[in-house]
Amino acid sequence: MTSEPTPTRRPITTVRISTVALLGIVAAIAVPAGAAALVVSGSVSEKTEQVDIDQAGPVQKIVVSDTDSSVHITGNATVPGVSGHATLQWGDLGGDGHPVALDQSLANGVLTLSKSCDGGQCGSADIDIQVAPSVSVQVVTTNGGVQVSNVSGSVNLKTTNGGITTDQLGGGDAYMKTTNAPIQAAFAGGPKNITALSTNAPVDITTDGRTSYFDDAHATNGDTNLENGSNRHSENLITVRTTNSPVTVK
Repeated sequence: MTSEPTPTRRPITTVRISTVALLGIVAAIAVPAGAAALVVSGSVSEKTEQVDIDQAGPVQKIVVSDTDSSVHITGNATVPGVSGHATLQWGDLGGDGHPVALDQSLANGVLTLSKSCDGGQCGSADIDIQVAPSVSVQVVTTNGGVQVSNVSGSVNLKTTNGGITTDQLGGGDAYMKTTNAPIQAAFAGGPKNITALSTNAPVDITTDGRTSYFDDAHATNGDTNLENGSNRHSENLITVRTTNSPVTVK
């Protein structure tokens, strides 16, 4: 019996990786891992500080000029000037951020409050104060709500992406303007002019129930409900504008 010759087995080719190529592979794996570790290790360091707002002298008008802050102002007959506080917040990725300060300036009976910082992106302030009911109020802010109650002076309130709420306002003229947020205003007195302007949100005005008004109210793509007995001969005017939401005057 003739035996078959043993077949020749071809040796497995050795895979050789150069040192340079190996380092390249390791680097390709290590870089994403390092990047992920960097993102995970980063954190937001938020700082909070509360500062007092205290003015004993006579104040006839409050002016708040700010951004990214909310404002809450209440008339209080026991307060001769202004009393309250502001809660300041700031933070930065992986650091202390830029400290926020509240500047307070009183001149000729006008108290001005404004936020400041030493550079970069400023944080926010939540201003909550009580004032003499006779004061006038002017607020300009963004991305924050505005609440004013129990003041008899004029109010001029402007914000964006934040609601405006007022209650027990007196006879001073009222101007309120925001975007993408509701306005709800109630009056204990009868201002000669009430103006409320918004977009994509409802507007609700409640008069004192005694003062007659000519209602110039319009809601694009929304219902207009005039429940206050509009008087077209009245010298007092209510102006309301909004879009995609209803208007109610009563």
